[in-house]
Amino acid sequence: MKRVGIVYLITEKPEARGVLDTPTETRRKTYCEEKSLSMTEVYQARASGFLPVIRLVLPQDFEYRGETLCEYKGERYEIIRDYRDEKTGDSTELTIQRVRGNAAKAAEEPETEGESGDL
Repeated sequence: MKRVGIVYLITEKPEARGVLDTPTETRRKTYCEEKSLSMTEVYQARASGFLPVIRLVLPQDFEYRGETLCEYKGERYEIIRDYRDEKTGDSTELTIQRVRGNAAKAAEEPETEGESGDL
């Protein structure tokens, strides 16, 4: 059984990363399928200093635009790996790990820039 959910892909704007500035961000909503990681993936990633927790599959490869953060099920995650299926060209897998010390913003926030009503 597929576990389908909603993920918010987050882009931080680098020009607002001064000492006293609060980073600004853009959030885009898209659908995803949650998949577990293999033990091999987990061990290899941990050996490199990463702590992956799950893999999200975006059904359309154009949905991912190089974002480095996402919010899924009310928690904020860092995207540590993306993989586009070159053979079929129709999906992108994102391997994610929790961002420590950051609370996710409320999912009810209005979306900005690139909001897609075609979902």
